[in-house]
Amino acid sequence: MAQRPEVRTVLIHGKALDGGLIARIQPVFNLLETRKISRFLTEAYAELLTDNGLDWASMGMHLHQPDTSPVPDMVLSLGGDGTVLETASMKGAEAIPVLGINTGRLGFLAHVPLEEAESLLGGILSGGYTVEERNMFSVEFPGLGIEAEGVALNEVTVHRRDVASMIRISVHRDGTFINRYWADGLIVSTATGSTAYSLSCGGPIVHPASDAIVLNPIAPHNLNDRPLVIPADGTLEIVAEGRDNHLMVTLDTRSHKVAVPARFLVRRADRPFLLVQLPGGDFIETVRRKLHLGLDGREGPSSAGSHEINSDLR
Repeated sequence: MAQRPEVRTVLIHGKALDGGLIARIQPVFNLLETRKISRFLTEAYAELLTDNGLDWASMGMHLHQPDTSPVPDMVLSLGGDGTVLETASMKGAEAIPVLGINTGRLGFLAHVPLEEAESLLGGILSGGYTVEERNMFSVEFPGLGIEAEGVALNEVTVHRRDVASMIRISVHRDGTFINRYWADGLIVSTATGSTAYSLSCGGPIVHPASDAIVLNPIAPHNLNDRPLVIPADGTLEIVAEGRDNHLMVTLDTRSHKVAVPARFLVRRADRPFLLVQLPGGDFIETVRRKLHLGLDGREGPSSAGSHEINSDLR
């Protein structure tokens, strides 16, 4: 593994915070200070720290100003996968590698446990890490009055609001008709997002290195409407309508109320998301560990990591 440049400036972002969590993340802050790392906070995270009684300015931290602050070498995301998703659309952090430190539970993007962060950060700050490029979506809402296009790392979802009736969703790719769905909604997922909402709705697990998109209807009326994996190039045109005057279009964690018929375009973003990985990090091993891939209850808890052929099958 080629050594990457030493990290000298970091941008720190987080969401949920309480007194107990502050005590747990304090060693991370202390290590950064000891290493003389320039530390900047997002405005939202600075407010959280202040509200919880932490005087971050006295600790040598600064408020990040996207237009004037130094470009960080790395973004530290303190939270879960949702916190990492917020960094994907963060102004001033474009094309900056993101390290997800998991302060919650299950995490595919925030894959460094908080309890291990202090011991691992030293090597990371010295350049001992790799960077994975993950495809993102660029989403446009032509003619709907929604400002600037958005980006999404996991998925774009169109879904009904509060009414009980289904919605109708038509999908074209580069002008070629793909399908018309009657469903509660449609998830358009990147390979990275295949282990998120799409997986909960019965979608496939797609390796993040795959140049693919998953179209996954939510509770479709037609039982033969199954998840579909298509190439990531090209432009998807999605038109959705229903009995309500508005539908919801969600980009990762950000939702827009859109008037019907809702028309929007989804394509691969020009820039990838840069995810920091530890040496030896492996997606399949992560899936095996977090989702118990291959676990056979008949063979005990260690079967998921075993490569041995069952003697009964020889």
